[in-house]
Amino acid sequence: MVVPGDDRSIEQLTKQLYKLINVLKVQDITETPCVERELMLIKVNAAAALRSEIIEIVQIFRAKVVDVSEDSVTIEVAGDPGKMVAIVQMLNKFGIQEIARTGKVALTRESRVNTEYLKSLAAKL
Repeated sequence: MVVPGDDRSIEQLTKQLYKLINVLKVQDITETPCVERELMLIKVNAAAALRSEIIEIVQIFRAKVVDVSEDSVTIEVAGDPGKMVAIVQMLNKFGIQEIARTGKVALTRESRVNTEYLKSLAAKL
């Protein structure tokens, strides 16, 4: 669950979540190195003449075609949130019919390697 807010509102949300019966543990990982992923299903207009171009984009993003009809293709994409934005931008020109996204899920990195920090260093070089 991604929630914007100050320390007080996050603390309040944590207390409310612990009141729910099925909640076992709540952890604020804002400042903790973690692995984030999302799952997205995206249905794109796909006339027969354009399918090969769409499939090429799908392969570049390591996504999967999960359904094909006469006029559309449904694609499954899993990855970090930046990947989701990038593939949507690439597929917009074909016409997007529907999108369903899970939102972020995350686990802390046991290695404690902060890849976001490493990415920012690489961008400066």
